[in-house]
Amino acid sequence: MNFLSPLWDIQFWFDLTPIRMAAQFEAAFFALFALVLIVGSILRMMVRNGKYDKYKAIVMKRAASLCSLMGVLGLVWFFFTFEEIQFFGSRFWFLIWSIGFIVGAISIVRYIKKEVPSLQHREQSRAEVNKYLPKRAR
Repeated sequence: MNFLSPLWDIQFWFDLTPIRMAAQFEAAFFALFALVLIVGSILRMMVRNGKYDKYKAIVMKRAASLCSLMGVLGLVWFFFTFEEIQFFGSRFWFLIWSIGFIVGAISIVRYIKKEVPSLQHREQSRAEVNKYLPKRAR
């Protein structure tokens, strides 16, 4: 567990001197960011080609946007880190990326849990009211 002790040190995260990552970490970060980007692309294609209800399509679009954005930002950060560019390759950008990804995922879950049921209920009540209203003659 000694290799995890620098993760709790604030100096470790905000050190601006570029330090080359180990090959395993480079491969892992690249795989992570590429996977997130690929998942975003797959979700985008699924929404475009699939027949989903309106709310599921909206959730999938939001998740695709989040994954695509975070994948690209992660790969940009990885490039700066790989090239050892001082400010843009710093470790605190990964913290910001992680916080952004978590906040985006929480907002999607909140939308699923709170807003979708109320929107479905509102749509259902509108449909019940509209069935008694006269239709336009064509």
